[in-house]
Amino acid sequence: MPRLVLALTALMLSACTVGAPQADKPGNDGVAEKLALGVTRAEAEVALGTEAGFERNPKNFDESCVSYAYGDGPKYVHAVYRGGTLVSRTDGHRQLCTYGTLASA
Repeated sequence: MPRLVLALTALMLSACTVGAPQADKPGNDGVAEKLALGVTRAEAEVALGTEAGFERNPKNFDESCVSYAYGDGPKYVHAVYRGGTLVSRTDGHRQLCTYGTLASA
């Protein structure tokens, strides 16, 4: 039974990455770690300030990617929300997050 649970968990995690926004080599600046998974966009704005960009997933309108600017340059945190709560975040991006080719597919 534990092997079945492990296999199902792996399958569900791989399914979560299928519609992920296109990323330009994220870094590890520690800024994204200010956001705890499960927070709302309003709570994220308290931690990182107002958004610099927003894009809804054209294949799943429950999902969106929000960019938060920081540092010189600037760099961006890409925060992915599903159903209004944060499900993933990365930092060190040089561009706003986008679902790019999903929109034209």
